[in-house]
Amino acid sequence: MNLTTLQFPFHLHPGLIPNFRAAIVEQIGLGHELFHGHDNSEQGVTKYSNAYPLIRFAIFRGKAQIIGMGAGARAIIKHLLPAIPDTLIIAGQPCDTVGWKLKTSSWEPQVLSEYQSFGLYQWVGLNKENYTAWKEHDGKESARRLILDRCLTGHLRALAQAAGLKKEQRSRIVARVLRQDRSKKINWHGTKLIGFDVVAEANFVPPYGLGLGRCHSFGFGEVCSERGYMALNRKKRKPAATGETGTAGNGADLLA
Repeated sequence: MNLTTLQFPFHLHPGLIPNFRAAIVEQIGLGHELFHGHDNSEQGVTKYSNAYPLIRFAIFRGKAQIIGMGAGARAIIKHLLPAIPDTLIIAGQPCDTVGWKLKTSSWEPQVLSEYQSFGLYQWVGLNKENYTAWKEHDGKESARRLILDRCLTGHLRALAQAAGLKKEQRSRIVARVLRQDRSKKINWHGTKLIGFDVVAEANFVPPYGLGLGRCHSFGFGEVCSERGYMALNRKKRKPAATGETGTAGNGADLLA
């Protein structure tokens, strides 16, 4: 599977990732649904796509970045590159795009014979149903950990399906959360969510820089090396303001 990473030269606060995506969509138009997550199958009807997001908007070393996999990687090259202006207006502010860099690579998705550990930063792992179950098990860490294990396994299987693995292969994917270091309440468009910083292990691990879980196309759920994850958690950060709806991606400079 092909991967394409488009790195912009301008710095961007993680909380402006939705604005960044909106600015990109404005440049290329609503006809390219991989960039905005809507379903264009019915003309004149606005609805969200249930397809796995193949384009991720994030931050790398403080700068805006877009990562595409498979069809998303091809869409970046074919549709976005020709449409990039010299100046991109994000939340009313001009951002100079001159000097953007493009990196292409390949990934062979496979179920491993052994478990591999990795870090997962601001992973939004719970849907409404699982969040309710998670709250009901307050004080029961073993039960909560099982819920997180099940959710992470499901997210990896969803990615594997998008990457083209057959059902038999996907059914063998298993993930476990080894350690939870931090959780943060997130208010996402009026919906209460929780972002987890965890160290996990699985027999299917995405390339570092991709995302897992809900809202991963907005920079949440960043997969990173265990070493990078440890460095990220040692880094001093100012506490988020109450009610902040900012997105993840702050730790992308610690992927190595």
